[in-house]
Amino acid sequence: MATDADFAAHVLEQLAELGGMSTRRMFGEYALYRYGQVVGLLCDNQMFLKPTEAAQALLTEPAYGHPFPGARPHLLVNELLDDRESLAKLVRVTSENLPASAPRKPRKTHATKADGTTPVGRLPNLGPKSARMLVDAGIRTLAELQALGAVRAYARIKATQPGASLNLLWALEGALTGSPWQTVAREHRASLLLALDSLSAPLAPDQ
Repeated sequence: MATDADFAAHVLEQLAELGGMSTRRMFGEYALYRYGQVVGLLCDNQMFLKPTEAAQALLTEPAYGHPFPGARPHLLVNELLDDRESLAKLVRVTSENLPASAPRKPRKTHATKADGTTPVGRLPNLGPKSARMLVDAGIRTLAELQALGAVRAYARIKATQPGASLNLLWALEGALTGSPWQTVAREHRASLLLALDSLSAPLAPDQ
């Protein structure tokens, strides 16, 4: 089930004195931010925090859970939701011990070294069906895919082919970074969904 807006509002209310807290809706769930950095997720009316050694040390018996299928284990902190002081301390320590966000660099593989004229059908992760969907959306080469990026390319395809699944988004990102689509789905799902959700409207193919 999706996370209720009331649940997200309650979490922010409990953390109001901490400062810098915000949420962003993401396909029925919420990402939890402190000063613009994701510190956790609100999924199925449960609160998850990114695990750090410092935060885990504050808990007598840390509990863990998966915010969504395929996600890495996160700290499950529902039991602290009514303990404002302890919850705020845990979130503060988590945010202070997370590595600073940095742009992801594409891995050096044959995919990133390919010439810009390389047809999309020859890129890793993209089978004949995916390549055909790209071509139908006006994206024929690696250069054209790179110009749009995985998220915008997926949004363009989804606009005309509603049946396109999220596996295509993982595959597109993998084709650009040289990562297996399974790795993308496991490690970068949240950031890609946030980027997709932030698009005001899908892009139509060039005329």
